[in-house]
Amino acid sequence: MKETIITTNEKRGLLILAHGSKVKETDETVRQLAATMKDKTKDTFDAVAYGFLQMANPTMAEAARELATAGITQIHIAPFFLFRGNHLREDIPEELESLKTAFPQLTFTLGNAIGDHPAMTQIMLEQIDKDLSA
Repeated sequence: MKETIITTNEKRGLLILAHGSKVKETDETVRQLAATMKDKTKDTFDAVAYGFLQMANPTMAEAARELATAGITQIHIAPFFLFRGNHLREDIPEELESLKTAFPQLTFTLGNAIGDHPAMTQIMLEQIDKDLSA
């Protein structure tokens, strides 16, 4: 990740947003991702939190509240979603509007789905090799 130097009194937070699942073990994957991102983005973000769109906690709003309580003034929402489907086109923007109303002192930005990233091909190839080696 490119280094960004924060030169204002603004405090930047990263909110990793995942879908959520009834299978609670999946929550741990997102928690671990957030912990890793906190270490890898410490020069860019003052705090990192994670939340789920549905079926799990913390919710997107709870994660935003956690960041706001920590003094964060700018929140970048990084969707842990493969595609720009209905959740990214409709559900998340609707939730984001609610957050803007609930937290008018905060500035929010919303990132893109990760599915079209060129590294996804390599990740898939590695997973296939791993599957076939098992």
